[in-house]
Amino acid sequence: MADNASISSFPTPRSGILARFVNSILSLQFKATVLLLMLTLGATSSVAAYLLHSSGELANQQGYSQIVQSASLLAKAAAPMMQRYDCEALAALAGESANAAPLLYVIFRDTEGRQLAAAEHRNARVLQRLQRDATESVPVPGASVLQTPGNQEVVFFDVTYPVSLRSGDDDQSRSVTLLGYVRTGMIANSWQQTMARKLDMIIGVGLLATVAALPLTLLLVRRIARPLDSLADVMLKFSTGRLDTRSAVRRRDEIGRLASAFNQMADQHQLTHERIIRLNGELEERVAQRTQQLRELASREPLTALFNRRYLNETLQRRYSEAVRYESDLACIMIDLDDFKKANDRFGHQVGDEILVLAARTLMAQLRTSDVAARYGGDEFVVILPQTDLDRAKVLAERIVERFTTDVSNRFPDAGVRMSVGVASLRSPGVNDADSLIRAADHGLYEAKAKGKDTIVVA
Repeated sequence: MADNASISSFPTPRSGILARFVNSILSLQFKATVLLLMLTLGATSSVAAYLLHSSGELANQQGYSQIVQSASLLAKAAAPMMQRYDCEALAALAGESANAAPLLYVIFRDTEGRQLAAAEHRNARVLQRLQRDATESVPVPGASVLQTPGNQEVVFFDVTYPVSLRSGDDDQSRSVTLLGYVRTGMIANSWQQTMARKLDMIIGVGLLATVAALPLTLLLVRRIARPLDSLADVMLKFSTGRLDTRSAVRRRDEIGRLASAFNQMADQHQLTHERIIRLNGELEERVAQRTQQLRELASREPLTALFNRRYLNETLQRRYSEAVRYESDLACIMIDLDDFKKANDRFGHQVGDEILVLAARTLMAQLRTSDVAARYGGDEFVVILPQTDLDRAKVLAERIVERFTTDVSNRFPDAGVRMSVGVASLRSPGVNDADSLIRAADHGLYEAKAKGKDTIVVA
């Protein structure tokens, strides 16, 4: 199992100035900041537009209300004069009214549209542009724009109001007599200045709100983006195999719950990972032990617990190669039990098996851990002795024969079973490979049999 598995699809951080700039633009902090600023600007602009529109309508209504009220007062004052057709009095009234704020000019006309009197403010130059023919219709109330000689636009409210006279005592029987019209204008520059001041104030408030919102937005977004960025770094380290990495984010909001959930998940994952590693190690150890047991069972002979012939051949080839490589000696002892068939036929197979087991135990008791003893055939045994010459091999063979003779005589005195032994090594004549070493020891065994058994022959 791989401990350091990595997720290849996880985004790799960029490096360099340009890359860091691109990362900052693509970051959540930048996007959230831009979004909040756009919302702030949009809200400020909407409020400013609404206030400006409302202020404009209110100022427009106030302007019209003021000019209509002024025209109504002039109509009441001029009604007796127009009834008497007193043009001088009308001219005096027009002059006095035109030079009084906030009127710009005053024009009196009869019902036929003929001008009776007119006057304008001493600083105004618009009356000559407003002169009308008798045939021209009476203008309707509204705002007008004139171009002054200095190429400046003058915006004013222009209202024509009827001049009438009521007669009679009863309200229902009183009659209304139309005497003429009074036309007056009021400059609107003060209204424009008021609106401009309001607009400047609204723009200033919007700019102040935007400037104030910028650091607050950065702080708010940074408070959100920084723990998310920290949590992303922890997740990246965790994905690269650092399973002990945990998030240090401690908050009581959704981000804090996300960090806490990640830490819990990481704890469970680490525990599970360690448990799997531990179980995997135990399983591998059990498999190795079982494999070794199976290998032992497959390489040993069941009755005597000695190695079998297949294992002997594999080991002999390996030991021979090592001896040749390191220029050391390798000895081989081949043993055959004398008169084993007679004892087996006389006392039965159970006694024969016990004699074979006794011979195997005698061999194992005399050998080193590096030596290999195997059952070669029915009552034949082979011993491989690494780094052993003929003399030491013969001494070991003598010990084995002596020990076996004593043990078998004590336990089965009537069996008459003894050992014939052939000894060979790499130094023996004709030995040039592993198989020839076995043949040389076997040849010595045959010579021992020919000499009357119960003897040792060195090839």
